[in-house]
Amino acid sequence: MRAHEEQLEPERLWQAAEAAISAALDVARYTGGPMPYPVDLMGSPLQPDCLAEFTRWEIEQGCEFLIRMGFMEFPKTSGSDLK
Repeated sequence: MRAHEEQLEPERLWQAAEAAISAALDVARYTGGPMPYPVDLMGSPLQPDCLAEFTRWEIEQGCEFLIRMGFMEFPKTSGSDLK
């Protein structure tokens, strides 16, 4: 996390969360697959325009907010399956 920018202003956090969920839904509709984790869309060929005005960190914060609120699950990766 950035030392000079420890948290987003509430309105910006809400905007980032809204863009994140919108991007995931748009890509899922487009591909016909499951909703991708929005952070993974940043910089990819499938990145929707709604993410363009946000930094990766802002979208990460928006996703973490959505996870805390129960609207999204943290992505499961092989690296997170520690036994």
